[in-house]
Amino acid sequence: MVMNDFGFEVPTPASELVFIESAPVYETSKKQEPDVKDTKKTVREEEVLVDTADIFYPDVAYDNAIGDNINIYFAFVPKGRPGNSDLDVYLINDSNYNVLYSIIDTDENNLSTSNMVGVLEANTKELTETLAFANINQIPGYQFHLIFYRKGEFIVKDPVVKQLTINPVKFFKEKTYVANDFFDQEALIFSVYNESPLAAAVNELSQKELIQIITKKEQKEEKPVFSSSKEKESKIIEVDLHIHELMDDFRGLTNAEILEIQMSHFKTQLNEAQRNGIKRIVFIHGVGNGVLKMEIRKELDRLKSKLSYQDASFREYGYGATLVQL
Repeated sequence: MVMNDFGFEVPTPASELVFIESAPVYETSKKQEPDVKDTKKTVREEEVLVDTADIFYPDVAYDNAIGDNINIYFAFVPKGRPGNSDLDVYLINDSNYNVLYSIIDTDENNLSTSNMVGVLEANTKELTETLAFANINQIPGYQFHLIFYRKGEFIVKDPVVKQLTINPVKFFKEKTYVANDFFDQEALIFSVYNESPLAAAVNELSQKELIQIITKKEQKEEKPVFSSSKEKESKIIEVDLHIHELMDDFRGLTNAEILEIQMSHFKTQLNEAQRNGIKRIVFIHGVGNGVLKMEIRKELDRLKSKLSYQDASFREYGYGATLVQL
């Protein structure tokens, strides 16, 4: 059990502990006998009192421009070249509320583990973990538990529970990392929770008003869309073959069964592209152990009289995609 900065003891794997020095051992030559007078008293160890006022109620500046708006973001900041380096993971609190938060990881077997817990001050960000780029394909689903509060008087906000599932392909595309207001370098930023007076006003629209808005939008004249043969030739179709993109629940499937599903989808999409006159199609297979990529290229080699293939753009997909030209 290890005591954290907030005075709570949390279970920690022994492998994560660092040996500093041995604790001194004191020997007493004479065994102390308990005082008879004190036998009726409860003997207690010295209590450690932790003042949590500064932890849970930090003094923060109020940003009038933000007001009561709440924006919570989850950010992945590359430590090196975007799309090919480890990532620092941040929780960002862009609001005038302090946030008591808990982040829970959920893996593909729906097993949950606590990732991070703490207090995030208003208008600040906090590093929660560093994600190794080699483990990007195994990135878990995240569940956020958020409680908003301020010192003194404030508008009470309901506790929030939000799920965030991220497609690993995004991390391989350099163009998905964008300039932002929170970091000096480009980052991949996801919205966890947003609340604003404007959004509240939209939610309060009556059903009748919503129907009127939808009706007006549908009444706008839609121009017919035509596609030329040149447009078909320049169009690139993307097909993501990651199993979590093909099935909602793949628990219990063996690796061989998963590979069979992926290859079946690959063949279907390839045939569909040929029928529709599509000239270029990108199959996103990820890096992993390379089995899916090898099976795809075996099939493409068999059809080499009808097509050619090569590695897709490294800038956009890293090493995890193959471009097929029909």
